[in-house]
Amino acid sequence: MRPGARPVKRSTRVGELLREILASILLERVADPRLQELTITEVDMSPDLKVARIYYAVRQGSDPEDIMMALDKALGFIKQEVARERLLRTMPEFFFLPDETLDKAARLEELFESLHGDKRK
Repeated sequence: MRPGARPVKRSTRVGELLREILASILLERVADPRLQELTITEVDMSPDLKVARIYYAVRQGSDPEDIMMALDKALGFIKQEVARERLLRTMPEFFFLPDETLDKAARLEELFESLHGDKRK
C-alpha cells in the first residue's frame, strides 16, 4: 500500500468484483435479451457482506418495468452463476435498484440552466 493511502474496505472490493461478475453474467450468459439492455453501475455491499444493493441503468427506450420483471425471473440463475465464481462463502441477498444518478444530474442541469436564464433577463 502507498504511504498515506487509505485502506479500501473489504465490502468495497467485494462490491466491485461482484459488479464485474454480474456485468459478465448479464452480457454473456443470460438468455433474456432484455437484460442485455441494462448496465450495472454500482454494487453496494453491507459491511457484513450479507446484502448487495445492485444499481443498474437502463438504456434509453427500454421499459424499466419490463427490465425489472426480467431481473426477478432471472434472479435464481444469476445467483447460481455468481455462486460458481466462489467469490463469497455465503450468497448475499440481492436487491436490484435503478440508478437514478443520471436522472438527478439532468434535473440539476435543467435547474442551473433555468437559473442562468433568469439572471440574463
